[in-house]
Amino acid sequence: MPALKDIGEREAVEQLKRILDRGLPIGLGHDVGVVDWGEDYLAVTTDVVNQRIHVPAGATPAQIGWYLVAVNLSDIAASGARPLGFVAALALPRDTELEVLKGIARGMDECARQFGIAVVGGDTKESSEMSLAGTALGRVPKSRILLRSGARPGDVVVVTGDLGRAGWALRALSDPSRRTEALELLMRPYPRVEEGIFFSESGAVTSCMDISDGLGTTVHQVSQASKVSFVIDYDAIPLYRGLKDADRKTIEDLALYYGGDFELLATVNPDRLTALLEKYRQTKGLEERHKLTVIGKVEAKGGNRLYSKKGGTVPLENRGWEHFRSSHL
Repeated sequence: MPALKDIGEREAVEQLKRILDRGLPIGLGHDVGVVDWGEDYLAVTTDVVNQRIHVPAGATPAQIGWYLVAVNLSDIAASGARPLGFVAALALPRDTELEVLKGIARGMDECARQFGIAVVGGDTKESSEMSLAGTALGRVPKSRILLRSGARPGDVVVVTGDLGRAGWALRALSDPSRRTEALELLMRPYPRVEEGIFFSESGAVTSCMDISDGLGTTVHQVSQASKVSFVIDYDAIPLYRGLKDADRKTIEDLALYYGGDFELLATVNPDRLTALLEKYRQTKGLEERHKLTVIGKVEAKGGNRLYSKKGGTVPLENRGWEHFRSSHL
């Protein structure tokens, strides 16, 4: 019998879907699950932060608390929902110092406040190592929910912000002069909640997913859910400033196939693209904080490809961070 290390996280999820998906409103396999709530959906997502896998040495308790809330809100953002609240289950060793627990709580509260919600409850338990589970709730009109399915041939692909920050930060951890900056980039991602709501309300976005595990695997998952192919323009990908002078292999490894940036990838109806981009520019604060960049298009078939002027067209690999397979921090 195969073990989880043999099949990886995504195949494990597929196996779970076969058992658990029984006529749910949107089915399993999206960034959120939903519960019918009148004309809206109650969007629900959960994520676990494990000290051995997610927390680099030197991260502060407040950074850990922020990270726990932020990675959950990123999934809420990808669905276009407005956050409602957050709960957390904190499993900690018995010798954990009280100040560490309080620091985690302060970080959770800071992130929750940033997005207009509160930590409304949870649980604490003893464990041999730190393992923190968060659950975020949101609300979105049924007709406006954003899913991984829905992309159509002819759609335009856009991405928020820039890519490669987390990958750059991981490599920078070994440099004492850059370690503080690197920890901040890794442990304080900023979920694109406002952008997700904007996408939802625009009516122009046909599919959406947060880039938590890398652009390559994100594109693959959306293409599978939508049964289409993507052509991504390598030259158009917005890169983190630390990668501007990097060689192509480094850029691919850190901006395409690493993950941890928590930007949003979306597909847009081409007839509504100009209006969407213009409204994005006019919406106070959005363009100044996180630009929106066109990076490709959707086609009916042909597989996912990466195009560049110098390198021509090559396959865009289904590669990125994957639990049970990828190396730990």
